[in-house]
Amino acid sequence: MKDGYWLVGFQYELTGKLYSLGRIPKCKSAMLKHVKPGDRVLVAGVGHGTEAIEASKLGAHVTAVDLSETMINQFRKRIAKENPPNEIRVINDDIFNIRETGQYDMVISNFFLNVFSESMVVEVANHLGTLIKPGGYFVAGEFVLPEKTGWRGIVQRLNWYFAISFYSLTTEAVFHPVWNYPALVEGSGCKIQEIEYFTICNVKLYWSILGKKG
Repeated sequence: MKDGYWLVGFQYELTGKLYSLGRIPKCKSAMLKHVKPGDRVLVAGVGHGTEAIEASKLGAHVTAVDLSETMINQFRKRIAKENPPNEIRVINDDIFNIRETGQYDMVISNFFLNVFSESMVVEVANHLGTLIKPGGYFVAGEFVLPEKTGWRGIVQRLNWYFAISFYSLTTEAVFHPVWNYPALVEGSGCKIQEIEYFTICNVKLYWSILGKKG
């Protein structure tokens, strides 16, 4: 199985925290306020598992999926260290091989959709939507869609392009502009319920998007 993060996966969580001045970890956990004890939660592209472990601590039954063996190994180390109360189901596989249609109260895709090409990201988002129960939630934490004009839009673009330049050189992430993540969530069959922004110097750089499946 190909591991696109074998080179840089070990430092993924720390780099994101430092790069965003702590905003990315907060973004990842923002919508866990909607998790109830007993909920089934799937985390796609779990990485080091910030939100997966927090969801377990809230009483959820968590399934964590990542194609990268490096990321899965880092996540298992974190599980052993933090010892979350509910056992987390860990799957090292392609998200398209998860076919548990309509089984999850919440599907979380944090900084995962941004690795895909324009044609593939739609397929991935739509597939994630199929895994959500009616009335369940789709959560996407991502880089903000830049404003079209003004200095804030320039800062937002620089923030994104610096990050994707690094990861497209060191992993299999595809170099591309920022996708319209609210549109992807809605295209998967989930209506936007809430968006929370994370700012630096009054510039919106990251957002956590909550969609609800009809």
